[in-house]
Amino acid sequence: MKIQKALSAVCAFVMSAVLLPQVLYVPEFSEVSAAESGPVSYYGQLQTSGNKIIGSSYKEPVQVKGMSFFWSNWQGQYWNSGTVDRMVDEFKCEILRCSLGVDDQGSIYNGGDVGALRSVMDAAIAKDIYVIVDWHSHGAHNNTNAAKSFFSEIARDYGKYDNVIFELYNEPTMISWSTVKGYAEQVIPEIRKYSDNLILVGTPTWSQDVDAAANDPINDSNVAYVLHFYAGTHGGDLRGKGDAALSKNAAVFVSEWGTVNADGDGSVNVGSTEQWLSWMDSNKLSWCNWAISNKAEGSSIFGGDGSSLTDAGNYLKKILNAHAENAVWRTVPKSETDPDPHTSDPDPQNVERLSLSDSGNTVLEAENYTSMSGVELEDCTQGGKNVGYIESGDWMSYSISVPQAMKYELTVDAASESGGGQIAFSCGGNTLGTLDIPATGGWQNWQQFKVTLELPAGESDLKLYTQQGGFNVDKITFTAVGGQASRGDINRDGYVSAADAVLLSRYLIGDAQLNSEQAEQADLNDNQVINAIDLTLLKRILLRQ
Repeated sequence: MKIQKALSAVCAFVMSAVLLPQVLYVPEFSEVSAAESGPVSYYGQLQTSGNKIIGSSYKEPVQVKGMSFFWSNWQGQYWNSGTVDRMVDEFKCEILRCSLGVDDQGSIYNGGDVGALRSVMDAAIAKDIYVIVDWHSHGAHNNTNAAKSFFSEIARDYGKYDNVIFELYNEPTMISWSTVKGYAEQVIPEIRKYSDNLILVGTPTWSQDVDAAANDPINDSNVAYVLHFYAGTHGGDLRGKGDAALSKNAAVFVSEWGTVNADGDGSVNVGSTEQWLSWMDSNKLSWCNWAISNKAEGSSIFGGDGSSLTDAGNYLKKILNAHAENAVWRTVPKSETDPDPHTSDPDPQNVERLSLSDSGNTVLEAENYTSMSGVELEDCTQGGKNVGYIESGDWMSYSISVPQAMKYELTVDAASESGGGQIAFSCGGNTLGTLDIPATGGWQNWQQFKVTLELPAGESDLKLYTQQGGFNVDKITFTAVGGQASRGDINRDGYVSAADAVLLSRYLIGDAQLNSEQAEQADLNDNQVINAIDLTLLKRILLRQ
């Protein structure tokens, strides 16, 4: 690949012309400052990356858990800073959802509720947690102008805070996805005038048809699709819709779910709830439970006195407190003198950067990580040590040097007594691929499993992130299998150059068209959508050269 000396300057110009809109105007209003350290300071702005949601600071899949307020027009007594404090301090919520009551004609039931919404948002920002602004309606598409006006105002005033997430449509009923999408495509530009924060879009059939949304995604680089469920009514069939959406590389967010029946009533269905929790955890799906309320129904977490906890309330408190014990952001080092107890490094003098061959095999011993989180070493029957005790959320990072951008087949020696798991491979925050590890019949019963990845040229850190734990790893063999990676050669001239970046930028602003072959080269993250993220990836490819 040929790169011109002026490449950096050209890329900077191209990127500045087509990146997502920046905040154009922020009026003067009282600034909100975080009073304490929470998940937002650690993870940063939530962003979609393939079918996962990552943090702008963390660069790995993020899962946050919390509660949803009930409709503002019916349970407004809880819409205050005191409730926010209790949810964070007692329930250990990392996120709260503000369900602003909107009627089926798309208009706010009570305009005064917007003031309460702002009070809750201010309190959430002060507690350094995430907060969802939810246009809580079953008919939002009937009054698009009202939604545009509301979200424009809120984005203008709060869009600069990483805490804030915009949910455009709570639960569309029995309407088509094309109708919902058309509505969202009118509202999103109003938000993008001021903010590039995460946007959630409800899906048809009371936010169950995430698979329909995944088949026809919205052309925006930071949108996730909403899935709602109630454990007493919904089960494996609905999880199948979620799996189908994830398989299409769509990001999914469970902004509302209940432990009871779909009508919000009934007793807690523990068995079904545990299945749903396991599924959400395995896919790193963030969620908010329904609801902060004392209404006389099973989903309310407060009793009739307005303060004591119901069965659902005690159950949710237990779940959220258990999550808090292992939340990554709660165990990070506070200073260099307070190291993270879950992360350790081998002696750096004994770990050298691994240089991969471009024509043969290179073997990496799994224990030679440069950093890790959660794993342990143990004696291996194949000799030396292997990495073991790998659980969901654990990771290892390895320093590698690649002579040229190309494809490698990775052969992973792994063992699992039962259940197996899954590894996600990433470089520079970009997921390159995943590998399933099935059961092998024993923790030292080693078998080989293969995955092909396209690795970037130069020095980088290859991270192995455990999406589902339950296996051991001994070694990884890298075998060069392709020539130079051609992805990004949009103009099909045999080189990846600044000319390709210019062509992609022209396409994004509507000044050029791409044929099918060019479009395939332009979709660098393979999500079937060509947008500013692909241009960012192309820039990274160029700068690595």
